[in-house]
Amino acid sequence: MHGKMRSCRKGVVPIIAVAVMVAVALLTTGIFSAEINRVFSSPAPEEITVQELVLMKHYGYAYFKITIQSNCDRTLKLNVSLIGEDGAAAATIQDISLAPRGSVTVDTSGMFGYRFFVGNSYAVKVWGDLGVSYLVECKGVEFSRNKLILLTIEGFSDSLESSGVTNSSALLAGAEDTAIRLGIPYEKVTTISRWNSILSNPPRGVVVINPFGGVTPVPTAAVDSPESFIRNLSYVVGNYSWTWVHVAGEPFFILSDGKKSTQLNSDLGIQWFFNTSQVTVAHSNAPEELQECVLTDTHGNSLRYFLTVTSFRDLPETMKFGYPMVLPPSDYPTTKFIFYEKDTTANQVQSAATSFCIGSGYYVYWGGPSDKFNEYETGGLSLMLALYTNLR
Repeated sequence: MHGKMRSCRKGVVPIIAVAVMVAVALLTTGIFSAEINRVFSSPAPEEITVQELVLMKHYGYAYFKITIQSNCDRTLKLNVSLIGEDGAAAATIQDISLAPRGSVTVDTSGMFGYRFFVGNSYAVKVWGDLGVSYLVECKGVEFSRNKLILLTIEGFSDSLESSGVTNSSALLAGAEDTAIRLGIPYEKVTTISRWNSILSNPPRGVVVINPFGGVTPVPTAAVDSPESFIRNLSYVVGNYSWTWVHVAGEPFFILSDGKKSTQLNSDLGIQWFFNTSQVTVAHSNAPEELQECVLTDTHGNSLRYFLTVTSFRDLPETMKFGYPMVLPPSDYPTTKFIFYEKDTTANQVQSAATSFCIGSGYYVYWGGPSDKFNEYETGGLSLMLALYTNLR
């Protein structure tokens, strides 16, 4: 945080004076409705004028600056909070001393770019000796406008049979750290009730990572109706542009609400999801080869570029997986990218690292565990595969 005097400039008009102009813009912001109400109800004290507001994002990095001019004859003690996409303070600058009739510029920066989307406007709250709120538009560069949902359901166990995951916390940490580096806003869904709310009112364009592998968190009613749930999930993915990320184990092998569960016959869950009986999950553990084409640099959206930005190590040329998928000699399910593949017969493809097109959405399959990546690395890489699939 830095403070310095600056000559007066044309003031930033407080939000209360331009409510009509910004009403439409607010419809596209990520600020919670309660926060918006506080912004609109906040008076505009004549004691200060905000002359400049800057919010810049470059992937995970963000820079925020505010210049405040005093219009009164007393010293003011102020604080400034910048509200993020989730409605909470993304950055706060405290103990600002504003001299009588003076001006002060303060700024802050760091790896909090994941709290914003470029093009959205966010509340800036000035508080302390007085209170007023403004809006600032986030500008800059971002990888994606896809919000990430991490299923961190409390009460779930890594030890459930055939999950394929031994440490879901490490996998989640890898995905979360990668989201922060890339500047991807995310939400941790910690309860089944919140997860049920998202499924009932699906937002568009989200990426969902299930860190429990072959165990899928579901609402209680879905435990007794597994086929209905899986087919409906496929519908949501395809019609709301979701990207569902599978990280390990047999897909949809167990559905659980954390208290009770149901186990399906092998392959049945993924066959319901794809609406075909031709897809199977193998257990061959045979080496698969990296498909070099996905590493090609093209307009900054190559998989290699993601790996570089996140300081991820190079992908190995060959790798073994616990749960490769065998695809039928047909056009369905439609593959978007095959990242690793094993040569089989001319009529089949075996791959444990593939992304599929499901309507307007995607299903990203990582048939871990693998012999080259730990679960922290798997979490980060699975997010990069999902973003790469969406951007290319």
